Amino acid sequence: MPPTNPPTGSADQLRWLLDRAAISDLLIDFARALDDQDWKSYAANFTEDGAVIISPLVAKTITHRGREGLAEFVAGNLGRYAGTHHLSTNHAITLDADTADARSAFVAAHLFDTHDPQRHADGAGWHYWKLRRTPDGWRIAQLTLEVRYFSGEPLLH
Repeated sequence: MPPTNPPTGSADQLRWLLDRAAISDLLIDFARALDDQDWKSYAANFTEDGAVIISPLVAKTITHRGREGLAEFVAGNLGRYAGTHHLSTNHAITLDADTADARSAFVAAHLFDTHDPQRHADGAGWHYWKLRRTPDGWRIAQLTLEVRYFSGEPLLH
């Protein structure tokens, strides 16, 4: 997804830059909430009808739709680890008025025991985002997580 050309007018350019910054901040807060186990904030980053679609290399696709129950969904998965470390990089954002598409790279480390950091399960790949401007700011309407590789120990299921 190549970057789009910014608008030409000063006011439109400023709006474009502010929207891109707000979206990038949202994607970074998504990762922060996971690592802080701040499940409530994680869910608040989504629209009411937001969806998470996880396409792993093996097994079946995992999907959750709607903000309701999203905190419990992610806590039931990542809450089993002693800690996580998520990186969100290379944010390529395309704006279209009150919606946006983005692609970002992710690397996620999952620790089994904080006293033994050599025991970890890792994954990396791409996040594909559908975003929507709401009265509360930009929110995630859909996240499709495409895993490209795993390393370390197997992830807990």
